[in-house]
Amino acid sequence: MNNNASLWRNRSFVLVWAGQSLSMFGSRLTYIALLWWVLEKTGSAAALAGVAIATALPTLFLGPIAGVFIDRLDRRKLMLAMNLVNGLIIGAAATLLLIGLLQIWEIYVFTILASTATLFHRPSLQSSIPNLVPGEQLTKANSLYQISSGAAGIAGPALGGILVGMIGSGPTMWVDAFTFLIAAISLVASSFPSPRMHAGRGLSSVLSDIATGFRFLYDRKALFFMLLLFALINFVLAPTSILFPIMAKDVLHTGARGFGLFGSALSVGMVAGGLLTARLRRLRRRGMWIIAGLILLGTMLSVFGLSRGMMLSLVSLGLVGLSVAVVNIIEAVIFQTRVPNELQGRVFAAQSAITDGLQPISLAATGAILTLVAAPGMIIVCGAVAAIAGLGGLAVRGMRDL
Repeated sequence: MNNNASLWRNRSFVLVWAGQSLSMFGSRLTYIALLWWVLEKTGSAAALAGVAIATALPTLFLGPIAGVFIDRLDRRKLMLAMNLVNGLIIGAAATLLLIGLLQIWEIYVFTILASTATLFHRPSLQSSIPNLVPGEQLTKANSLYQISSGAAGIAGPALGGILVGMIGSGPTMWVDAFTFLIAAISLVASSFPSPRMHAGRGLSSVLSDIATGFRFLYDRKALFFMLLLFALINFVLAPTSILFPIMAKDVLHTGARGFGLFGSALSVGMVAGGLLTARLRRLRRRGMWIIAGLILLGTMLSVFGLSRGMMLSLVSLGLVGLSVAVVNIIEAVIFQTRVPNELQGRVFAAQSAITDGLQPISLAATGAILTLVAAPGMIIVCGAVAAIAGLGGLAVRGMRDL
């Protein structure tokens, strides 16, 4: 049977994929509108860093706990609830913005709440994909999600700019809230199994379950080393969410349009990476693909930092996006095939805590560093560290052979 054809005939997968893809598109509208609003209102890199820190904090403090509940609860119902919660959060922020009452501190609160809901949603989706499709279709299924993310990044910033210009930021964010409702409806219409572990009682049971996720990773040295590598890379890449709008505004002097094009270039690359990976029938030595992707990512990010022309900037960011897609897809397949499904919520949450836990520290330091180093120089250094970290993966045979 043709794997692509059978994937499209999988009603539940198509419903979940379509609904979540639409939600990703809506989230891009809000991302562009809010970040640019903060930059225009404050002109402060520290304020941008505050948004990024608010996004990252829930992962640091609540990630492992979220994993326990993901494995204890029905994942489909949990995703449904989190889509509705996110829709309400974005809708409330949009309403305050629409009536002119939205303040910077409120953006931080809304961001923390939305990030917390996403913290429960994303690992639930990751761990549900093996229940939606057979093992031989995991690479294609993950590639489709990566393609959707990239496509949302292409169309979202462009349409977001048009909508903000036509109807304003508040109504544009209401569009995002509506996409969360559609995503929830798609989950109501779908059906797939959700393995649940036997849940003990009390705090000691929760702590034991959290430890199980970390212990699983620590006992598998190649996986654990790969996550430590990702933690270092995410630490040095975290400031890019602050540096990209500064590059557009103060270095290349392209304004909001240039910032939107940066996001679109990354997303075009992600779509290309998703299409490339989907065409690979059998991925051997997946670790080498990840290492190559990390080296390309770091190198092209440094090229972007060196660039003073829009064309070179967009090409380099496109290649960054391609490498991110390849790394993300292959990493997802590695974990989905090597982690028992009933453990995946806890393991994916532990994975996020390890790889993303240091980002708030990196983001908090970015404002101070920018008083000493210009944005282009900081991007060059971040890219160089990422490429060197990728080269470090070559020294670990277990990772090369994943």
